[in-house]
Amino acid sequence: MRTDSDQFIAVGIGFLTILAVAYALYRPRVQQSKEYQATVVPLANIMDVGFILFSPAIVLLVGFRAPFFMLGICLVAIADGFAMAYNIRHYEPIAGEGGRPVRIERVAEWSLLGASMVNIAYYTMILMTLIQLPFDWNSVNGRTVMGVALLAVLVVVGMRGGMDWLNNLGNRTTAFNLAAVIGVVVAFLVANVQEMLGGRWGLGPSPEMGTEEIRKMIGLFAIVQGFEASRYIGVRFGAERRVSTMRIAQTISTIVFVVFMFTLLLAFLPPPPGVPADGSAIFAVAGLVGDALPWLLLLAALGSQTSAIIGATSSRSDMLVSNKVPRTTTFPIILIPAILLVIFVDINVAVNLASRVFAAYFTIQASLAAMLASRKQNWWAVAGFVGVALMMLTILIFGLPL
Repeated sequence: MRTDSDQFIAVGIGFLTILAVAYALYRPRVQQSKEYQATVVPLANIMDVGFILFSPAIVLLVGFRAPFFMLGICLVAIADGFAMAYNIRHYEPIAGEGGRPVRIERVAEWSLLGASMVNIAYYTMILMTLIQLPFDWNSVNGRTVMGVALLAVLVVVGMRGGMDWLNNLGNRTTAFNLAAVIGVVVAFLVANVQEMLGGRWGLGPSPEMGTEEIRKMIGLFAIVQGFEASRYIGVRFGAERRVSTMRIAQTISTIVFVVFMFTLLLAFLPPPPGVPADGSAIFAVAGLVGDALPWLLLLAALGSQTSAIIGATSSRSDMLVSNKVPRTTTFPIILIPAILLVIFVDINVAVNLASRVFAAYFTIQASLAAMLASRKQNWWAVAGFVGVALMMLTILIFGLPL
C-alpha cells in the first residue's frame, strides 16, 4: 500500500523535474541555439499529452506487450521519417520546376490540411478532458461546449489578426510545455521505483490478444505523429539540420513513450475493476502516484495542447495563404470543420480518424520519395519507401478506434 510519503515524493520529484527541465531549456544559450530551435518544433508536436491520455488504454488492451507495441508504432513513425528526410533532401531543390513531383506534393499538402483539421479537434477534446480531471467532472456535453467555445474564439481572434500574438506566446511556452509532459512521466517512473524497492512490484495476467486488438493499436498512430513539422520549416533551417533534428526528436519521444508505457503496467495489470479500455482510463492512475497528479496533468495539458492547437491552426493558415487564400478566410476554413468534429465525433473515433488521415498523408509522402529514388535508380530506397507506403495503407484501411 502506497503511503502519503510515497505519493508526496513521487509528485514532488515530478514537479522538480518540470522546474529543472524548464530552467535548462530557457537558458539564453539554449533558446538561441539553431539546433534546439529546429529540434523543439517536431518534438513539441510529437510529445503533446495525447500519449499520456491514451497509454493506459493501450495497457488495458494488450497488457504486458504494451511497451513493445508502442516501440513498434514509434519505429513505423521513424520509417516515415526517412521518407520525409528523403523528400527534404531531394524534393525541395526541385520544388519550383513543376511536373509530377510538384503535383504529388500539392495533393500531400491538401491531405495534411485535412489531417490537421482532425488533429485540432483531437487536441481540443484531449485538452477539455484533462481540464475536467481535477474536478471529478466527466461530462461529454461539457467537453463539447468548452471545445466549441475555444475554437470559436480562435476563429474570431484569427480573423481579427490576433493569431500572431497567440502563436508567439505559444512559442515562448514550448519549453515549459515539454518540461511539464516530462515531469508527469518522471512522476510515474518514481512511483514504480518506490514499488520495486518496497517489494510490491508485480504484474497480473494480461488480456488475450487477437486481430481486433492489433487493429485498434495501429488505429492509434496519430499519437506518435508530429515529426512532419520538420518538413515545413525550411524558411528558417537548412535541410541537413532539419533531418538531423527530426531524428533527435523522434529518438527522444520514442524513449519517453516506451518508458511511460512500462511504468503503467503496474497500475493496470491486473486491470482495476470498472476501468474502460479507452482514453478515460488515465483517471484511474491518479491514485497510484498521488492525489496531486491531476494537477500536474492539467499543467501539462493547458500548455502543450493549447500550443498545439494554436500552432497547427497558424501553420496551416500559412499554407493556405501560400495557395492564395486570404488570411482572414483561412481560419473558418480550418476551424469550422474542427468544430463539427468536436460536436459529432467521440474522442476515440477522432484519434482513429486522425490516424487514418495522417496515414494517407504519409502514404503520399512515401510514394513521392519512392518516385524520386527511382529517378536516381536507387532501387533499395525505392523498395524501402514502397514498404513504408504499404504500412501506411495498412493503418489507413485496417485501423480501428478504441
